[in-house]
Amino acid sequence: MHEEQLMQRVEDEFTALLFRARQMLVRRAKIIHPELQDQGYRLLAVVIREDAQQQGVLAEKLRLDKATVSRLVQHLQSIGLVSRAPDPQDGRAQLVSATDEAREKWRSSGDMLRQQLRNHLSDWDHDDLEAFGHLMHRLNSTFDDIV
Repeated sequence: MHEEQLMQRVEDEFTALLFRARQMLVRRAKIIHPELQDQGYRLLAVVIREDAQQQGVLAEKLRLDKATVSRLVQHLQSIGLVSRAPDPQDGRAQLVSATDEAREKWRSSGDMLRQQLRNHLSDWDHDDLEAFGHLMHRLNSTFDDIV
């Protein structure tokens, strides 16, 4: 295969992987709550992984305007996935946190999807898994240059 054909194949497979990853995230969001949409899922991911955050900080991290984040937080609060509390460091601001219910659903949905991935890869041989892991790490370690 020529260099251009190889690059096109990589691009095609990468696009397919991204599409499937997005489908998995949408599926996970629906497992967590039937009304959880993409942006709400992303916001929930931040407050679960990084703990309580001010809405302004969330807006910056998610690259959304503050009004959108405010509506998202309001919606997530109404479906029981986040709570708000005054920020002890800044009395004018509120901290957004994931609820215990959201954390439990996040954990269990992640466990289920991880197990499905493990089942899917269980017939790959050790060397293929090792090479795949190495190549994925190599790609991921350079992503900051891409995005």
